Amino acid sequence: MGEAVSRGQALQVAARVAMQVNWDNLDGDRLQEDIIQLTPEEFGERFTAFLKNGGRFIFGDPKLVQTKPFDPSEFFDEGWMIWKGSADGDGLSGEEDMDKQSVTFSKIELASLLFETCLGEGEGPIKGEEKLRRLKEKPLIRLDGTVFMGLWLDYQANKENSVLEFLYRSRGITYMDFFGLVLRRPVGDRGVLCLCRYASGEWRYRYRWLEDDWSASGVSAVLAS
Repeated sequence: MGEAVSRGQALQVAARVAMQVNWDNLDGDRLQEDIIQLTPEEFGERFTAFLKNGGRFIFGDPKLVQTKPFDPSEFFDEGWMIWKGSADGDGLSGEEDMDKQSVTFSKIELASLLFETCLGEGEGPIKGEEKLRRLKEKPLIRLDGTVFMGLWLDYQANKENSVLEFLYRSRGITYMDFFGLVLRRPVGDRGVLCLCRYASGEWRYRYRWLEDDWSASGVSAVLAS
């Protein structure tokens, strides 16, 4: 985030609203009912979101994430797969390393979505493998590739009116990862999917290796079990 808005900038915005809005083209009764009668808190929240979105209109607040099928070999390339077996194996045989509760959902209510760091107060970064271990010990559902895919496809279709942008506007989320599914890269690395909002305002997908460090900014999408 850049520097705080100065008083001069705030006055410039207020002056442009007062002088450059086409007030003659608005319905006074509707303006009174829809805007003027809002509480100071609601008005401030709405106008802040409008400015935070670059002065572009926001069409409604999404309530749900629709999940979509996810196949690592189709999304990335042939040879990518879900890790099988224990973390110290080769990932090619055994039970798939995933949260089986996550794949049962066809949709997720945004109000129930949580973002977990697994860090104690004042604790520094931990390795991804340690974070995965801690997540598995908590009473949480680790969201997986189907939720990742639902969010990603929704963003491709709706951009500024997508669920990801709503989470950014309403909860300040610029990053999330999905520990409910552990990926195996063809050369054998273990990793997880993530979605990141860049300084340009564009969301992109990535993957991160579990040998990397996770800090407080690296939140994981989960549900209470």
